Amino acid sequence: MRASAILHDMGDSSNLALEFRDIDRNVASGSAVRFLDALNTTQQVQEMQSLTHRLLGATEGARILDAGCGVGEVTRELGALVGRTGRVMGIDLSANMVAEARLRTEGTGLPVEYRQGDIHRLDLPSGSFDGCRASRVFIYLDEPREALAELLRLTRPGGAVVLFEPELDSWVLDGPEPAVVRKLVHFWADQLRNPWIGRRIPALFRSLGVSELAVVPVVGTWNLGMLETFGIYPVLEKAIRQGVATQAEVDTWVEFMKQGDQNGSFYGAMAGLVIRGIKPAV
Repeated sequence: MRASAILHDMGDSSNLALEFRDIDRNVASGSAVRFLDALNTTQQVQEMQSLTHRLLGATEGARILDAGCGVGEVTRELGALVGRTGRVMGIDLSANMVAEARLRTEGTGLPVEYRQGDIHRLDLPSGSFDGCRASRVFIYLDEPREALAELLRLTRPGGAVVLFEPELDSWVLDGPEPAVVRKLVHFWADQLRNPWIGRRIPALFRSLGVSELAVVPVVGTWNLGMLETFGIYPVLEKAIRQGVATQAEVDTWVEFMKQGDQNGSFYGAMAGLVIRGIKPAV
């Protein structure tokens, strides 16, 4: 099937991975929720979340901020970890996401609350939290250094700020023509505002006075269905329109991946980085 036909079948929701900067206006909330639910089931995301919980020190009594909380999946996990004596606040720029997170948390009894807010400027007292975390947020931000400074402000001295960002340039995908796959992967990464933000976060931490850093790569495997959910087809269509690849090259690669998916030979992987910075003691 031609990439253009696949894109037509999938509809507007296929561009979700590129639209999260302003999700209330750009895509339907239901599509966004389905996207996040699918993403949260992936091996990479589950491993990353477990790792960030440990790096945050999310234990009984801790106060944690989950910035860019989405539907609140991680926020609720953290709420269970900190227990009755702790508290977790989920913040998201999207009013629709906050509403969905609140709905899913009703009746759980977890020490969790949600607020709509901009990670660059949050109306909260300095040092309010023992730890702050964000996942797949900084790739969309206009001012990532300003946002990181805000998370550090909200963290108590000695507390942790933990971030996870994917490295889309690191896609491991096979194809009949490696040069075609390579240029399309790089084009895909460049559709995001900050495609290299993961590798740049350590330098941002240091520019803000943080010297105690830890960086841990997390590699996840992906099937073709998840690749489709992540938005590969609209990117391929855009690549054709901009002359990055020909229609024939894209169609050949799509057919190669679909055949591999059918016969069990498809393999996909992508790396991401978990970065922790410890706020210096005053």
